[in-house]
Amino acid sequence: MSKPVTGGCQCGAIRYAFQGPVPPAYACHCGECKKQSASAFSMSIPMHYQTLAVTGNSTSFQTESFSGKIKHNFFCGNCGTRLWHSGNNPPDAITLKVGTLDESSGITPRGHLWVSKKQQGIELDPASDQQMTQPEDLIEWRAQLGTSK
Repeated sequence: MSKPVTGGCQCGAIRYAFQGPVPPAYACHCGECKKQSASAFSMSIPMHYQTLAVTGNSTSFQTESFSGKIKHNFFCGNCGTRLWHSGNNPPDAITLKVGTLDESSGITPRGHLWVSKKQQGIELDPASDQQMTQPEDLIEWRAQLGTSK
């Protein structure tokens, strides 16, 4: 059995755990992800919310994603740490923010979205799958990341 993967917000009010391994990560370079991460991109791992054992209560707000779809953004109401996103509220399929993991060393993005909006000076691994915008079938694209090396 794999060891539990843990994470949470900056202040510790929300903690989560799930059974590893960590799903393949991807990076998004769209304007919304740059803004929410206050950085050049945001890294996420797709998973189902019910696989998380969460302690503490998240708060959410709704935005329109760069692709035009509705996105529910879940965060800690105390410290503001963005934890995961979902197309639904309550959440089902989520994208967990890699930066909230207690141990994220060794996690590299296998794919990149919205490369057309990439911050200048950021170099991408040429072996990674790079999409200029967002694939038509995002769920399938994310699933394919798990099969690529």
